[in-house]
Amino acid sequence: MVVGTAGRHLYLRRHTGTVWQWERVGTPPAAQVVRDASLLAVEASGALTAAVVDGGAQVWLYKRQAASEPWINLGGPSRDPSLPESLDTSQIVTSTTHHDTATENTLVVTSLERPWIHQGVEPDGTWFPITPDANLPVGQLASAPASVAPDTEPQQHIFALLHDRDSPEDSQVGVALRENSVWTWIDPGGPPTDEQDEPLPTGVSIGLSATSIRDNSGTMHACAVVGTGSFGETTISMLIGSGHDWRWVNLGRPPVPESLSAAVVADKGPDPRPGDEPLVVGRVGHTMWTRSVSGDWTDRGTTPGDVAVVDPMAAFEDTAATAQRRMWTAGVSSASELWTFASDEAGTRWEDHGSPGSVAALVGAYTDTWPDTAHDHPVRMVVIDGHGDLWSGELGAALDVGFGDEVNQDWKWSFHGRPAAAVTSAAGIGVLSMNDDYPQPTWLFVVGSDGHLWARTADAAGWAWVDHGTPGTTIGSGTPPIAVNPADGPIVHVLADDGRLWMRSRSGHEWHWSDRGTPPGQLIFAVVGAAALATAAGTPPLAVVVTGDGLVRVSAPDGAAFAWTDLGTPTPGEKIVAGIGVEVVTPGTVDIAAVGSPSGQVWTLRWTPGGTPQWTARGRPGEAHIQTVVGTMPDPANEGGCLVAVIGSDEQVWVTATTGPDQTWSRWDPSVPATTVLEGKAVVLLGEMPCSVVIDDRRRVHVVTTPRG
Repeated sequence: MVVGTAGRHLYLRRHTGTVWQWERVGTPPAAQVVRDASLLAVEASGALTAAVVDGGAQVWLYKRQAASEPWINLGGPSRDPSLPESLDTSQIVTSTTHHDTATENTLVVTSLERPWIHQGVEPDGTWFPITPDANLPVGQLASAPASVAPDTEPQQHIFALLHDRDSPEDSQVGVALRENSVWTWIDPGGPPTDEQDEPLPTGVSIGLSATSIRDNSGTMHACAVVGTGSFGETTISMLIGSGHDWRWVNLGRPPVPESLSAAVVADKGPDPRPGDEPLVVGRVGHTMWTRSVSGDWTDRGTTPGDVAVVDPMAAFEDTAATAQRRMWTAGVSSASELWTFASDEAGTRWEDHGSPGSVAALVGAYTDTWPDTAHDHPVRMVVIDGHGDLWSGELGAALDVGFGDEVNQDWKWSFHGRPAAAVTSAAGIGVLSMNDDYPQPTWLFVVGSDGHLWARTADAAGWAWVDHGTPGTTIGSGTPPIAVNPADGPIVHVLADDGRLWMRSRSGHEWHWSDRGTPPGQLIFAVVGAAALATAAGTPPLAVVVTGDGLVRVSAPDGAAFAWTDLGTPTPGEKIVAGIGVEVVTPGTVDIAAVGSPSGQVWTLRWTPGGTPQWTARGRPGEAHIQTVVGTMPDPANEGGCLVAVIGSDEQVWVTATTGPDQTWSRWDPSVPATTVLEGKAVVLLGEMPCSVVIDDRRRVHVVTTPRG
């Protein structure tokens, strides 16, 4: 199977031996996105090749077997400069006809809602326009071979859903075929009428799909399926025929009150059996249904436990099935996961394939700017995928509209790749963005697989990777960057493998490493966080750590060097085993949050340089154990304190405030109760909204916050 992700990258789902595996293809050379893809066989071996159309309507073949150069550029249609780029939702369909021992592949691509055709898969081939009418832009495409007369070789028939540019809801089906070496568009007539003898409009939401069938004499016909009728009362109509001879068949709809949401016709392969009727699979509500032309609708049920609502995207009949019909269907759930099911007379068997682009780690989040400051600012999440590549996801910032438990809007993912060809992103450090300027200076810090500190930086020149190297030893982890002087950019604290704290900072245009060392006689166990704290001497960068003896210590500049201050532990028998975060709560005071042992509870420490540490027991969420920490964040409701977020043993986000009652916790529930959380980071978005950016057990990203309004 070939699938595309929200980041516009290509993945293959391949069955090898007894297991399924995801294979990431990415994008063609010099292309940033993949618009659409199809599979076809271009070799005698039958090995499948992906035909891909990129963001510029250029077409590429991807041959996995050609490891040295798997991509072949087939060129693409000429662009019409008079049409807006916003119309470019390029599609591609492919089909193959067999003539004795020879095969011919046909590729059809839409560019700016106009169709173009390419015969064969040779790079020096020509793309020809086959536009039906300038006033009838092409929406969806399908293709199937058919014989225009008995005992003749099949030829390609291109189906297109045509709509009026002024009335997109009014659509019609057009068919193109080659006559005397010229592609001709044929009007097959309208679909069946309703009870009042009114033409039924062709639905766009159901889509268009096609296959080939043979009648009892063995003559091959084309068969296309579309939705007809108004929304909520949509039925399935089938167009069967070839050449200029077509007939419509109304298949109706499953006998249930819900609306029909999706349907496809099953592909019968290159050599359909004579007299074998076409099969259709559709979804109504949560349930899948199938039917043939002469049969009735059959209820195929829901996913096991009704855990997902799946739209069928493609289906084909298993030609190995001789004793009974077997249809194999692939679909995408509302949670953007791939599902397949096999249906036959014995029932339905589902398989959950998950998502191809799993998230391995969070880096951070920030609020971006637009040139027009009156425009809503988008929010960007930065993550590392399972291949060690960096991505940023953009969410339009109507974020507080209906922003209750969880943001559930469409993401736009941008690919940042790897720090270097042989270096992957091994861990996320954090994000810093200066939102006073446009373009917005931004730094996305990661630890590379080479042990170096790397930054993906954005300025007026665009995005670039910068290697910050190491302080002489491998970097293991770090804490999110801070800014003391915005003109100097970020300050990053990292923990090296030698157990010492190091600081990466810039003075003017020069970057340098500063050794902040270790407390006397101790190695550092973890870096809790860093903050820019206002003092009489300026705004020095403080770094808070936990040492091997379970104590909290602070490193602060002392003249030209750095000095350590011992903040101790909450009680004589309690040790600190994990840091949560550090926040400035007044110009000269910080709140430090950590987890203690053996109590397993959260402690907060309020400290002013030169003052006495004030420890407060915050308890545990629901009196249960803490699974992992999320972080701290400013509390927009009370500038004199901060919020502390953790993940409880129930695998949900829990939050407490350092200005509230000592042991009061609230749970930020997900909108889907079955969602469980593995890890997260605490952030404030849009300047006022405290959030946790989290990864769930299916490696998906969520933004959760307290319900509002």
